[in-house]
Amino acid sequence: MMNRSHRPLVACKEFEPDLVLYYYGESPEEMKKKVEIHLKECSSCRGFLEELGVVLPLTVKPDEPSPDFWGAYSTEVRRKLAALEPKGFWQERLFPWLRPWPVPALAVAAVLLLVLTLSLAKGLWPPAQPPFPENELQTILDTKENMEFFESLEFLESMDLLESVESGRPGKKAA
Repeated sequence: MMNRSHRPLVACKEFEPDLVLYYYGESPEEMKKKVEIHLKECSSCRGFLEELGVVLPLTVKPDEPSPDFWGAYSTEVRRKLAALEPKGFWQERLFPWLRPWPVPALAVAAVLLLVLTLSLAKGLWPPAQPPFPENELQTILDTKENMEFFESLEFLESMDLLESVESGRPGKKAA
């Protein structure tokens, strides 16, 4: 630090931080008494404390912007916000509540169109055919009646096999 004769004032090394706290009034009571006793004996520390009184108030001078600054700042903020505002179609300005819903609205419309199409087209489709045509159904019924005949033939073959075994002559083998 410089005093008025441009000669730097130097405080004692062990007291320099304490002098700054003493100047601001933030030192504890014990340290305050110790610094006051030292200041009575040391002219270098007294000069350093006087320099702190001159220099420190200049370093903490409030830096308050002028009213012109705040007016220009406000104008600049408004201009930047206006530039960010989207320029949309006239429909967006007229119907702003529709803007966030285009995808869900299209999905609902597609589902409704599908349901309507399927329900109206139900009468246009040909009726479902029965699983078996009439002639095939009759064939199946006839086969059932013929099954009794084939079962009786198997029974007869079994009888022929038994008779051949009892008589000891070779006969037909059952299938």
